[in-house]
Amino acid sequence: LSVGGSLDLSGTNITTLPDNLSVGGYLDLSGTSITTLPDNLSVGGYLDLRGTNITTLPDNLSVGGSLYLEGMRFTNVTYMAEGCGNMNRKGFVAFINGEPQIALGCFLGAKKPAVAAIREKYGKDSNYEAVVVAAFAEFSTKAAI
Repeated sequence: LSVGGSLDLSGTNITTLPDNLSVGGYLDLSGTSITTLPDNLSVGGYLDLRGTNITTLPDNLSVGGSLYLEGMRFTNVTYMAEGCGNMNRKGFVAFINGEPQIALGCFLGAKKPAVAAIREKYGKDSNYEAVVVAAFAEFSTKAAI
């Protein structure tokens, strides 16, 4: 199934999505009763999973925008310390788009672009950078990649 635009299912009673679902824009599942994401889910924009009962992210998840999670219930996600950056962000590392990526507010990307963005905004060797590097290292150890 392919949806060309965005799909806002927030607050609905939906419990499942079809395998191989492709959404060209954002997919908002916040506040739904869904418990798992389908295989081969592809989202061109952001994916909002806040207020759901999902506990794992599929290895084959593809997200083109931000990824919004809530709480620390995800079993295959490494969370980093709170209080980073100007917005006191709490980011996380997960296997998304075929590689380990970090989500920090509206940023979703691999380690190298994340560190480059942090250095540009906060300077080299900031505490923020050290926390992000440590989160990637912890995730790599857990995932044995």
